Amino acid sequence: MTASTPLAPRDAAAIPWQYTDSPGLLQWAWVTDHLAARIVGETASGPGGSRIIRHYHWEVSDRIRLQQEMPRLLLDGNAGSFDEAEALVREHVAKCYDPKLGYRRYAGSLAFTFELSTGVREDISAMIGREVMVTVLHADGSSRTLRGDLDVRGYRWVLTSAQETLEVIPEHVVSISDRSEQAQRAADITRPSSYSGIGRIYREEARPGCTGRPGFMAATVDHAGASRCPLHEVGLPDHLLH
Repeated sequence: MTASTPLAPRDAAAIPWQYTDSPGLLQWAWVTDHLAARIVGETASGPGGSRIIRHYHWEVSDRIRLQQEMPRLLLDGNAGSFDEAEALVREHVAKCYDPKLGYRRYAGSLAFTFELSTGVREDISAMIGREVMVTVLHADGSSRTLRGDLDVRGYRWVLTSAQETLEVIPEHVVSISDRSEQAQRAADITRPSSYSGIGRIYREEARPGCTGRPGFMAATVDHAGASRCPLHEVGLPDHLLH
């Protein structure tokens, strides 16, 4: 988990951990009919006989489909603090299991927070059930923009339109924007239709009079650090120029 990763939301339900303390180890266990989650803190002796926790290890195992009669390990990793380890458990349990089982209440918005191809983690919970536009980056560097009503299925997004239903891998997404009628009216007040939804990047080729420079993606122009563009940013509030 990186420093930018959010911890448990305030409205998330408390996990009913069972805590045990033994020499060299602190352990928190959460066992249900479907899963077994565990956080282990490895301890060492510090100055004056104090205990120092060297690191935390977390894991989530499945009890529905066993492996050699034992819970099957799904995910594990290390974290710098208990809060970070717990947030990862919350997020992955919510994404691994069917929402009907009720585990999303332990995750809150973490169930709808994903890391995009840009490295930014975005909470899309406010856009669930709304029409969105998603720009997906392909392996060859090209991109495609998809449109549909948004839902979440585990670790993937689902876009449903009148023509088709598509699954999208968030790690391949460059940007997502709410295209509902209400959001579109608000966006049209300040941004032209060419706005990409990211920073000060517009989906156009650079042309005379533009203060931007060619963007990382083809057919885009990026105004980061530049003065207000007379072609793309007329009437834009000052706070959106940074």
